[in-house]
Amino acid sequence: MRRLTLLALVSSLALTACAADPAVQDAHDRLDLVADQLTGYDPWIPEDVGYHLTRDEEYVTVLDVSGDGRGDPGRVRIRVRGRDRTPQPPRRPEDVPATPSPAAVVFLCFELKVLQPMWGDRSPVRKPDRRVDVTEIDCPAKIPPRTFRPPAVLPAHTDAWLKKHLPTTLDLDAARRAVQGLDLDPRIRQDVAEHDGRIGVALRMPDGGCLFARVWPSIVQVWSPWRPWAPPVLPAERACSAAQAASGYSY
Repeated sequence: MRRLTLLALVSSLALTACAADPAVQDAHDRLDLVADQLTGYDPWIPEDVGYHLTRDEEYVTVLDVSGDGRGDPGRVRIRVRGRDRTPQPPRRPEDVPATPSPAAVVFLCFELKVLQPMWGDRSPVRKPDRRVDVTEIDCPAKIPPRTFRPPAVLPAHTDAWLKKHLPTTLDLDAARRAVQGLDLDPRIRQDVAEHDGRIGVALRMPDGGCLFARVWPSIVQVWSPWRPWAPPVLPAERACSAAQAASGYSY
Protein backbone atom coordinates (compact mmCIF):
# COMPACT_ATOMS: atom_id res chain seq x y z
CA MET A 1 0.00 0.00 0.00
CA ARG A 2 1.55 3.31 -1.14
CA ARG A 3 1.54 6.08 1.39
CA LEU A 4 0.80 9.73 0.54
CA THR A 5 3.76 10.96 -1.52
CA LEU A 6 5.56 13.88 0.05
CA LEU A 7 7.41 16.52 -1.92
CA ALA A 8 10.97 15.36 -2.34
CA LEU A 9 14.29 16.86 -3.23
CA VAL A 10 16.22 13.85 -4.47
CA SER A 11 19.93 14.43 -4.38
CA SER A 12 21.92 14.33 -7.58
CA LEU A 13 23.31 10.88 -8.00
CA ALA A 14 27.00 11.62 -8.34
CA LEU A 15 27.85 8.03 -9.06
CA THR A 16 30.40 6.41 -11.31
CA ALA A 17 28.06 5.65 -14.15
CA CYS A 18 29.27 5.62 -17.69
CA ALA A 19 26.67 7.38 -19.80
CA ALA A 20 27.87 5.47 -22.85
CA ASP A 21 26.89 2.15 -21.25
CA PRO A 22 23.15 1.62 -21.86
CA ALA A 23 22.87 -1.15 -19.24
CA VAL A 24 24.44 1.05 -16.55
CA GLN A 25 22.21 3.95 -17.53
CA ASP A 26 19.16 1.70 -17.29
CA ALA A 27 20.20 0.64 -13.77
CA HIS A 28 20.52 4.28 -12.73
CA ASP A 29 17.14 5.12 -14.22
CA ARG A 30 15.59 2.40 -12.07
CA LEU A 31 17.53 3.69 -9.08
CA ASP A 32 15.99 7.13 -9.60
CA LEU A 33 12.51 5.56 -9.51
CA VAL A 34 13.29 3.77 -6.23
CA ALA A 35 14.71 6.96 -4.68
CA ASP A 36 11.55 8.86 -5.59
CA GLN A 37 9.38 6.04 -4.26
CA LEU A 38 11.15 6.07 -0.90
CA THR A 39 10.09 9.66 -0.20
CA GLY A 40 6.46 8.54 0.00
CA TYR A 41 6.58 6.30 3.07
CA ASP A 42 5.31 7.96 6.23
CA PRO A 43 5.62 6.62 8.79
CA TRP A 44 8.69 4.66 7.82
CA ILE A 45 7.96 0.99 8.52
CA PRO A 46 10.92 -1.12 7.30
CA GLU A 47 8.85 -4.24 6.68
CA ASP A 48 6.28 -2.34 4.60
CA VAL A 49 8.99 -0.57 2.60
CA GLY A 50 10.73 -3.87 1.87
CA TYR A 51 7.46 -5.49 0.85
CA HIS A 52 6.67 -2.81 -1.71
CA LEU A 53 10.18 -2.71 -3.15
CA THR A 54 10.20 -6.47 -3.69
CA ARG A 55 7.19 -6.13 -6.02
CA ASP A 56 9.73 -5.21 -8.73
CA GLU A 57 11.87 -8.25 -8.00
CA GLU A 58 12.84 -8.68 -11.66
CA TYR A 59 14.99 -5.57 -11.47
CA VAL A 60 15.37 -4.70 -7.77
CA THR A 61 16.64 -7.02 -5.05
CA VAL A 62 16.27 -5.77 -1.47
CA LEU A 63 19.37 -6.49 0.60
CA ASP A 64 18.35 -4.68 3.78
CA VAL A 65 15.86 -2.16 5.17
CA SER A 66 16.34 -0.41 8.51
CA GLY A 67 15.70 2.78 10.45
CA ASP A 68 12.62 4.44 11.85
CA GLY A 69 12.52 7.49 9.59
CA ARG A 70 12.99 9.87 12.53
CA GLY A 71 16.07 9.92 14.71
CA ASP A 72 17.40 6.92 12.80
CA PRO A 73 16.89 7.73 9.10
CA GLY A 74 15.34 5.15 6.84
CA ARG A 75 18.00 3.13 5.04
CA VAL A 76 17.67 0.72 2.15
CA ARG A 77 20.31 -1.40 0.46
CA ILE A 78 19.38 -2.73 -2.94
CA ARG A 79 20.83 -4.48 -5.94
CA VAL A 80 19.59 -3.08 -9.24
CA ARG A 81 19.59 -4.97 -12.51
CA GLY A 82 20.07 -2.90 -15.64
CA ARG A 83 20.00 -4.06 -19.22
CA ASP A 84 20.83 -2.64 -22.59
CA ARG A 85 17.55 -1.41 -24.04
CA THR A 86 19.08 -0.03 -27.23
CA PRO A 87 16.84 -0.99 -30.18
CA GLN A 88 18.48 -3.65 -32.29
CA PRO A 89 17.98 -4.12 -36.02
CA PRO A 90 16.03 -7.21 -37.04
CA ARG A 91 18.14 -10.35 -37.10
CA ARG A 92 17.60 -13.81 -38.37
CA PRO A 93 16.82 -16.36 -35.63
CA GLU A 94 20.06 -18.19 -36.29
CA ASP A 95 22.00 -14.97 -35.64
CA VAL A 96 20.51 -14.36 -32.18
CA PRO A 97 22.88 -15.66 -29.45
CA ALA A 98 21.51 -18.25 -27.04
CA THR A 99 22.58 -16.10 -24.08
CA PRO A 100 22.85 -12.32 -23.96
CA SER A 101 26.23 -10.65 -23.94
CA PRO A 102 27.55 -10.03 -20.40
CA ALA A 103 27.81 -6.33 -21.29
CA ALA A 104 24.07 -6.25 -21.99
CA VAL A 105 23.21 -6.84 -18.30
CA VAL A 106 24.75 -5.23 -15.20
CA PHE A 107 24.13 -5.50 -11.47
CA LEU A 108 24.87 -2.47 -9.28
CA CYS A 109 24.33 -2.07 -5.54
CA PHE A 110 23.39 1.06 -3.63
CA GLU A 111 22.60 2.34 -0.17
CA LEU A 112 19.80 4.92 -0.02
CA LYS A 113 19.28 7.03 3.08
CA VAL A 114 16.03 8.95 3.50
CA LEU A 115 16.65 12.13 5.45
CA GLN A 116 13.74 13.79 7.23
CA PRO A 117 13.68 17.59 7.56
CA MET A 118 14.47 19.12 10.92
CA TRP A 119 11.43 19.89 13.08
CA GLY A 120 12.17 23.59 12.77
CA ASP A 121 11.86 23.34 8.98
CA ARG A 122 8.31 21.97 9.04
CA SER A 123 5.59 24.23 7.73
CA PRO A 124 2.04 24.11 9.12
CA VAL A 125 0.63 24.58 5.62
CA ARG A 126 2.62 22.11 3.52
CA LYS A 127 4.25 18.74 3.76
CA PRO A 128 8.02 18.86 4.49
CA ASP A 129 10.58 18.10 1.81
CA ARG A 130 12.71 15.02 2.09
CA ARG A 131 16.10 14.22 0.65
CA VAL A 132 17.45 10.86 -0.47
CA ASP A 133 21.21 10.39 -0.29
CA VAL A 134 22.53 7.64 -2.56
CA THR A 135 25.86 5.84 -2.29
CA GLU A 136 27.11 3.14 -4.62
CA ILE A 137 28.42 0.14 -2.67
CA ASP A 138 30.04 -3.19 -3.46
CA CYS A 139 27.59 -5.96 -4.17
CA PRO A 140 27.84 -8.84 -1.68
CA ALA A 141 29.12 -12.15 -2.96
CA LYS A 142 26.02 -13.89 -1.66
CA ILE A 143 22.59 -12.35 -1.47
CA PRO A 144 20.30 -14.15 1.01
CA PRO A 145 16.65 -14.03 0.00
CA ARG A 146 14.54 -11.53 1.93
CA THR A 147 10.82 -11.86 2.40
CA PHE A 148 8.52 -9.27 3.92
CA ARG A 149 4.99 -9.56 5.27
CA PRO A 150 2.32 -7.51 3.49
CA PRO A 151 1.36 -4.29 5.29
CA ALA A 152 -1.19 -4.65 8.08
CA VAL A 153 -4.56 -3.32 6.89
CA LEU A 154 -8.12 -3.64 8.08
CA PRO A 155 -10.28 -6.19 6.23
CA ALA A 156 -12.69 -4.71 3.71
CA HIS A 157 -15.68 -5.91 5.76
CA THR A 158 -14.58 -4.24 9.02
CA ASP A 159 -17.22 -1.50 8.97
CA ALA A 160 -20.06 -3.91 8.27
CA TRP A 161 -18.76 -6.39 10.86
CA LEU A 162 -18.64 -3.81 13.62
CA LYS A 163 -22.09 -2.46 12.80
CA LYS A 164 -23.49 -6.00 12.91
CA HIS A 165 -21.63 -7.45 15.90
CA LEU A 166 -21.05 -4.59 18.32
CA PRO A 167 -23.67 -4.63 21.10
CA THR A 168 -26.41 -2.03 21.30
CA THR A 169 -26.00 -1.89 25.06
CA LEU A 170 -23.04 -0.74 27.14
CA ASP A 171 -21.60 -4.26 27.36
CA LEU A 172 -17.83 -3.75 27.26
CA ASP A 173 -17.01 -7.47 27.19
CA ALA A 174 -19.36 -8.02 24.24
CA ALA A 175 -17.73 -5.10 22.40
CA ARG A 176 -14.28 -6.59 22.92
CA ARG A 177 -15.48 -9.98 21.68
CA ALA A 178 -16.88 -8.32 18.56
CA VAL A 179 -13.51 -6.73 17.80
CA GLN A 180 -11.66 -9.97 18.51
CA GLY A 181 -13.96 -11.69 16.03
CA LEU A 182 -12.34 -9.69 13.23
CA ASP A 183 -9.13 -11.71 13.80
CA LEU A 184 -7.00 -8.67 12.98
CA ASP A 185 -3.31 -8.63 12.23
CA PRO A 186 -1.56 -8.22 15.62
CA ARG A 187 0.23 -5.15 14.25
CA ILE A 188 -3.10 -3.31 14.28
CA ARG A 189 -3.59 -1.70 17.69
CA GLN A 190 -6.98 -2.33 19.27
CA ASP A 191 -8.35 0.01 21.93
CA VAL A 192 -11.80 -0.70 23.38
CA ALA A 193 -12.97 1.17 26.48
CA GLU A 194 -15.96 2.89 28.09
CA HIS A 195 -15.95 6.67 28.55
CA ASP A 196 -18.74 8.97 29.70
CA GLY A 197 -21.50 6.45 29.21
CA ARG A 198 -20.38 5.30 25.78
CA ILE A 199 -18.12 2.53 24.47
CA GLY A 200 -15.36 3.66 22.12
CA VAL A 201 -13.46 1.42 19.69
CA ALA A 202 -10.27 2.58 17.97
CA LEU A 203 -8.39 0.45 15.44
CA ARG A 204 -5.04 1.93 14.41
CA MET A 205 -2.96 0.59 11.54
CA PRO A 206 0.84 0.94 11.55
CA ASP A 207 0.70 3.50 8.74
CA GLY A 208 -1.44 5.85 10.86
CA GLY A 209 -4.80 4.88 9.42
CA CYS A 210 -7.57 4.80 12.02
CA LEU A 211 -11.13 3.54 12.30
CA PHE A 212 -13.49 4.58 15.09
CA ALA A 213 -16.70 3.05 16.39
CA ARG A 214 -18.86 3.94 19.38
CA VAL A 215 -21.80 2.34 21.12
CA TRP A 216 -24.63 4.36 22.61
CA PRO A 217 -27.73 2.73 24.00
CA SER A 218 -29.40 1.25 20.89
CA ILE A 219 -26.96 2.99 18.49
CA VAL A 220 -23.74 1.81 16.84
CA GLN A 221 -21.67 4.25 14.77
CA VAL A 222 -18.56 3.49 12.67
CA TRP A 223 -16.45 6.11 10.86
CA SER A 224 -12.98 7.12 9.80
CA PRO A 225 -11.88 10.16 11.81
CA TRP A 226 -9.60 11.57 9.13
CA ARG A 227 -11.11 14.21 6.83
CA PRO A 228 -9.47 15.63 3.66
CA TRP A 229 -10.01 19.22 4.77
CA ALA A 230 -8.34 18.74 8.15
CA PRO A 231 -5.05 20.57 8.92
CA PRO A 232 -1.95 18.75 7.61
CA VAL A 233 -0.80 16.18 10.14
CA LEU A 234 1.69 13.42 9.48
CA PRO A 235 0.11 9.95 9.78
CA ALA A 236 2.48 8.97 12.58
CA GLU A 237 1.23 11.91 14.65
CA ARG A 238 -2.50 11.22 14.40
CA ALA A 239 -4.10 10.19 17.65
CA CYS A 240 -6.41 7.19 17.64
CA SER A 241 -7.89 6.24 21.00
CA ALA A 242 -11.05 4.71 22.39
CA ALA A 243 -11.69 7.89 24.39
CA GLN A 244 -11.74 9.92 21.17
CA ALA A 245 -14.05 7.39 19.53
CA ALA A 246 -16.46 7.54 22.49
CA SER A 247 -16.58 11.34 22.19
CA GLY A 248 -17.35 11.23 18.45
CA TYR A 249 -14.08 12.89 17.53
CA SER A 250 -13.04 13.64 13.91
CA TYR A 251 -9.89 15.35 12.70
